[in-house]
Amino acid sequence: MSKDITNIHSKNWQHKRGSIGDIAINNEDIKQCINSIFATSKGEVPLNPEAGTNIIEAIDENPEDAAEIAIKTAYKEIPRQEPRCEILQTVPEININTGELKLTIYFKNKKTNITDKTEVYIK
Repeated sequence: MSKDITNIHSKNWQHKRGSIGDIAINNEDIKQCINSIFATSKGEVPLNPEAGTNIIEAIDENPEDAAEIAIKTAYKEIPRQEPRCEILQTVPEININTGELKLTIYFKNKKTNITDKTEVYIK
């Protein structure tokens, strides 16, 4: 079902990924932005070449080094690209069988002071 965007009382919103006609606002919007930051490589956005991360540097590193790269990247890039939130904690989790790194990012919405988390997957 489509949302009426004329009734949105937030200046920050976007299409909710994976839905038809739904929108992401507040913490859902922030979570989606954080995931987009990690899903975008630096230089990939023509009009904003500083958008995204160089998280690809973590791929093929030993798991502990990859986790450290991901954590440093989160603390460097999220405050710069998503200033609406404050990172509270990052927790890496490595799946040795698949080689997948999950980074759980706990954050606080600076406007509402509501805390939340999102998970970023690095393969």
